[in-house]
Amino acid sequence: MARMFGLSDAEVTEGISRAHLMSLFHPEDVDQDPELRRSVRDEGGLFVWEHRIVPAPGVVRWVLARGHYKRDTKGRMCGHGIVIDVTDSRTDGPASFLAAYEAPGAVLEHIADCAIEACELIRTLEADKSVRLRPLIEALLHELGRQLAASLQDEPAAPKRPRSARIH
Repeated sequence: MARMFGLSDAEVTEGISRAHLMSLFHPEDVDQDPELRRSVRDEGGLFVWEHRIVPAPGVVRWVLARGHYKRDTKGRMCGHGIVIDVTDSRTDGPASFLAAYEAPGAVLEHIADCAIEACELIRTLEADKSVRLRPLIEALLHELGRQLAASLQDEPAAPKRPRSARIH
């Protein structure tokens, strides 16, 4: 993600502010659905956000972010997920933050959840034990991202959700 967003190793190691991260998002996409994004960030839940980033002046890339926010053991809200560059497979159209009632049995969503969990577990392995697994899980996540991005373009706009509903 750091390379995709044009961040240096030092910035990643030290961490960047939310304001710095937001400055890398295309302004038109940040302006869409701010209340919905804030709600997920504050209350937790699943999200899929296809949007543009501007990693360097004059460079615009489309990315698909998919993940979830939940509270850690100290009560802090933490986000986990994947970000995939989908520029090469992107068709014209507006950016979207997908908000919909969770549909039980959504196969791609379930596979993506399991793949993200597997990716997090693989990261806990010693380097010599994970060296062959990392490219495989990255390829799976990449393809899932492409298929989820394609499915977003077929989705109708979702209704406003009640505060207790989870989104994806």
